[in-house]
Amino acid sequence: MRINLRRLAPLALLPALLPTSLEAQDLDAACVALGNGSVGAWAEQRMQGSLGTVDMKFALVSSRGTTWYEITAVNAQGASIIQLEVPGFPFRPDEIVSAVTKTGATPAVIIPDAVLRQYQVTAMSSPLSDLEAQCRTAEVVGAEDVTVAAGSFQTMHLRFPDNGSDVWVSADVPFGIVRGVISGQGTLELLSYGSDATASITETPLVLPGRGD
Repeated sequence: MRINLRRLAPLALLPALLPTSLEAQDLDAACVALGNGSVGAWAEQRMQGSLGTVDMKFALVSSRGTTWYEITAVNAQGASIIQLEVPGFPFRPDEIVSAVTKTGATPAVIIPDAVLRQYQVTAMSSPLSDLEAQCRTAEVVGAEDVTVAAGSFQTMHLRFPDNGSDVWVSADVPFGIVRGVISGQGTLELLSYGSDATASITETPLVLPGRGD
């Protein structure tokens, strides 16, 4: 299974326009919630759309002496994991130090630096590269009670007129997102969450022969 780093970053799918002072306060609180991720935090989301159903688990874990933002994707073809070595959450693409991937029962491998750097250059040129900046362009629809598989939450509904997407955010949830309707891609729903995440990749990753920098 080939892992697309862009597709595995739904938290970067956020953009639009800022109004009054009360709405600005609500927006500030929602943006803080989107940056809510300490080591051990995890959230499982179900994405449904044109590519089918994918269950995604996002976690911030400590492993091999550093901090990793870990994304596990499970679909009909099986499971794949990617770990991004980061200073913390939130982070920008240019702050990723290294990356490791594992598909099914195959050994974990280090993504070559040349491949990672190419991704970083492409991602940094995108207007979605900075989660904090993009969040603050959002339009506040208002406070709404939302019920999903993980439970009922008081959320702040954000809308992004530039791309027609909507996100419901809660400070009670790691990484903030309770529900999302992403234009052209489908829906996102919180299944479960917690604060006890551990690394899914525990083996020493391999360096692929002939794929050095």
